[in-house]
Amino acid sequence: MTDSDSRHGSFADMALLVRAFQVSKMIAVAAALDVADRVQDGPKSVTSLAAECGADAPMLLRLCRALAAFSIFVVDAEGMVSQSARSAWLRKEAQPTLHYAARYWTTPGSWTAWGHLEHAVRTGSCPFEEAFGEPMFPYLSEHPEEAAVFNRFMQHSPDDRQAAVVEAYDFSGIRVVVDVGGGNGALLKAILTAHSHAEGLLYDQPAVVATAPPLLAEAGLTDRCRIRAGDFFETVPPGGDCYTLSQILHDWSDERCLTILRNCRDAMNPGGRLLIIERVLEEEPGTTNPMNFLADMHMMVLFPDAQERTLGEYTDLLGETGFSEPRAIATRSPFSVVEALAT
Repeated sequence: MTDSDSRHGSFADMALLVRAFQVSKMIAVAAALDVADRVQDGPKSVTSLAAECGADAPMLLRLCRALAAFSIFVVDAEGMVSQSARSAWLRKEAQPTLHYAARYWTTPGSWTAWGHLEHAVRTGSCPFEEAFGEPMFPYLSEHPEEAAVFNRFMQHSPDDRQAAVVEAYDFSGIRVVVDVGGGNGALLKAILTAHSHAEGLLYDQPAVVATAPPLLAEAGLTDRCRIRAGDFFETVPPGGDCYTLSQILHDWSDERCLTILRNCRDAMNPGGRLLIIERVLEEEPGTTNPMNFLADMHMMVLFPDAQERTLGEYTDLLGETGFSEPRAIATRSPFSVVEALAT
């Protein structure tokens, strides 16, 4: 490659990044119309595809052609739409799937909040609250359809987070796992399915854990996983050998994290294990996964004082709340398991 080619390639990459939001929206529309699932069994004409998903055929053709230009679907001269290696990840049953991620990133809450980024950077305000006048979780409670998309996105992690954690961490000596802020139980489902000796306790807000019974019942875990509603800023249930905080601490300020960690420590016996499952930022950006820093920006957009953290920052929080110095266990996903013991 010549210097000129390298410069042009770099410019083209940058030009695409400048317009990447448009590609994201096109992918989201294709996911909303279930295009990837509809062409899974073979090519379909755009006319029949439009009839199936309730779309305008000429508009749908233009959408699919534009996506095909990025190798997302294949469209031939006769308007037949086929699956590609990239579009296959948009199927709901893909392992892992990007279907729910594509839907979530352009929901009105996320899409609109990102539109307030410049003002937030200039002023230090929270983009989401600037846009909607209230925090994200009360907003979701008022918009149940959007909340359902968010919950499915968290359940079907595109990074295959739950499976990656189970593969990377040794749960063999643990009898009871308490998942603090565990949502609909997806992480506990993965842990308990892989370790038949263990039992679980799912702990989260009442409206959140109300969505868990069908998921646990489908996995045959109803008898091995109890559900308890509550507020981890008030108390955390005792009785576990291992407590998990999966994508919880990055939502909150250091002060609020200290409250959560103290409540976990109060519930634990000395020697009990705490597992913080989060992206861990490197001290110098650019040496590992750039998506970790994009995740940090999304935290900044959604919540006041929310952030991804370095291992050193987790060490400080844990040391102040009665835990040992942590060790970070890498997984095959972007998430690490930060393990600390109750002292």
